Amino acid sequence: MRAEEQDLLDVMFDNKRQYQIPVYQRNYDWKRANCEMLFNDVVMAYQESKSHFLGSVVQVQQDEEANIKKFIIIDGQQRMTSIYLFLKALYDSNPIESDKEEIESYLFNIKNNNILARDNKLKLKLKPIKTDNIQFVYLMDNKFEDMDVSSNIYLNYDYFKSLIKKANAQGITIKNLIYGLKKLVIVMISLKEPNDDPQIVFERINSTGEDLSLADLIRNYILMTDQNMDELYENYWLPIETKVGKERLVDFFKTYLIYKLPDNNKDQYQSFKSFVNKNGISHLDLLIEMKKLSKYYSAFVCYSSDYSERINNALDGFRSLKQTTIFSFLFNIFDDFENGIINEDALYSVLIFFLNYTIRRAVTGVPTNSLRGLYKGLYKRIFSTVDKKGNYLHSIYSFMADIQSKDSVPNDTIFKDKLLTADIYQNRDSCRLLLKILENGIDSLKETVNITKDVTIEHLMPQNRDNEEWHKEIGDNFYYVWDKYIHTLGNLTLTGYNSELSDKSFMEKRNMIKARSKFVFLNSDIIDKEHWNEETIRARAERLSSKLLYELRLPDEFKKTKKEDGSGRHSLDENTDFAGKKAKSFILLGENREVRSATEMLVSVCEILYELDPDKLLHLARQNFIPENSQRVLFSMNSTLLTDGKEISNSGIYVETNKNFNDIVRTIKKLLDIFTLSYDDFVFYVN
Repeated sequence: MRAEEQDLLDVMFDNKRQYQIPVYQRNYDWKRANCEMLFNDVVMAYQESKSHFLGSVVQVQQDEEANIKKFIIIDGQQRMTSIYLFLKALYDSNPIESDKEEIESYLFNIKNNNILARDNKLKLKLKPIKTDNIQFVYLMDNKFEDMDVSSNIYLNYDYFKSLIKKANAQGITIKNLIYGLKKLVIVMISLKEPNDDPQIVFERINSTGEDLSLADLIRNYILMTDQNMDELYENYWLPIETKVGKERLVDFFKTYLIYKLPDNNKDQYQSFKSFVNKNGISHLDLLIEMKKLSKYYSAFVCYSSDYSERINNALDGFRSLKQTTIFSFLFNIFDDFENGIINEDALYSVLIFFLNYTIRRAVTGVPTNSLRGLYKGLYKRIFSTVDKKGNYLHSIYSFMADIQSKDSVPNDTIFKDKLLTADIYQNRDSCRLLLKILENGIDSLKETVNITKDVTIEHLMPQNRDNEEWHKEIGDNFYYVWDKYIHTLGNLTLTGYNSELSDKSFMEKRNMIKARSKFVFLNSDIIDKEHWNEETIRARAERLSSKLLYELRLPDEFKKTKKEDGSGRHSLDENTDFAGKKAKSFILLGENREVRSATEMLVSVCEILYELDPDKLLHLARQNFIPENSQRVLFSMNSTLLTDGKEISNSGIYVETNKNFNDIVRTIKKLLDIFTLSYDDFVFYVN
């Protein structure tokens, strides 16, 4: 690696050279503020007649072509592209002939005192990445009518022209600005040595500057080190970016890494690199998988013509709830659909079941913090053996029916009770979706009424607790009724004119709803009432909750699935003496396993935890882990250090099993603490 301080125009825009922005770089994205700062630096350099440091540029020299030296820019493309747009703006701002010729020498490669042929790909000294280069070539060929005027290439060029015009009006000439540009200094870093890894250099340089997004880092990693980067970019990366959309690219890769990686490290990118290197996965295979999953992800987050209307309708429920943690699980389900393992009916049934599950959790107040852990390993736990895919829906329903922890499916009794009494308004997303389902039905392929974002949730009894007219409407027990029912299902509806209704009396609200509302089912038991009070609220809640129980009914097969009865059931929170008892089964994170002893239960728990996060268990074993308040090794790669070591899943990791039942229960508690799992995620049964 060689670093030299050099004048920008002398080195970057010397004759017979071309700088290429490689495909793994992000698009040109400088904003007006960046351009204005650069322009002010140029003006200052002219006015003070002294050098101004612009930053560093990292380059790698390539083979020459037609006597043109070619370089790849590893870092500095944003500044370089902006300087080029600045020069083009100067060129188009009517300079005198001598200045125009000088600017041409910076913009174009010269041959025999002439600009290289207009169709020659080497004529320009800068070649941005393809998506920017299209606009860039249009600009340099003066084909303004073909340009995308919303592109940063056009916007910043046009802004530089306006800044130049303003400077000219203040007496600063184009020659003055060229002089200021000549005063810009950069540190040119050239990579030449065998150990000058461009990727490592790029990451180190950018670690102290503007943060690269997760998508930027992954793109650089996958494309930078491949000889066929242009092909990979064209055939895979660009289709991924197009399918998902640039604005959603980071979220897509966050979901992809949750799906892909065995653990949940904070530094997803470093974990991703380690995982790929450790498993010897080729960059082509990664891109093939990413391209496939990008199709699914685009359907998850917005309407997709790749899937039918009813599949989009079901997915819209998850979008309405902003439920994204399920995406890593749905990747597998959609993969099975695309591979013909399940048909569309089964896919739809799976989506509706888990949409129902999500809504029930929201209404019954189950915290969402356990969902990520549930969905991450759910597919593997449900389909632990190949034969379980032969009865796909049964496998899913039976697994979910067996969950006894907080992640269990709320039953109809609990669900209806909460529909009648709970504050469902606090979660606006689920509240709005419930009211939408009431009006249109969960299975409707086309909405009976178009419920747009302009439609709002209306309280019939108003949120203003001091409304005197409503005190009279409700009666002496107003405060009791208000406190109990204000945000409950019976008092809520949808309207398109929330602010108009606001604190109006019930009769005024009723008449407006009757005259203008299109929500027939929701409002049918409002428009025929003369008064609104506790009785009418409760009656309406009963009617609406019954409809929701029908729309959100659990599949018959789910209800018929045999569940473990309560006899012999124990949790980790109790202080029971298990001496003389025999373990017969346990449920961890929803997975139900039968065992013959407490020892087998411990080994099975370790197997599930290893599947959840193998690196964590490997880390413990490599350090010969001894739990706090113990003197015995619990995990090791060396079985001789254990009295009775049992191997976990052919991993080379051994766990000490020379323990009585009570010790095993305490050990499992420690393991759940290590894996940051709740004790509620584990129950066990004994004889």
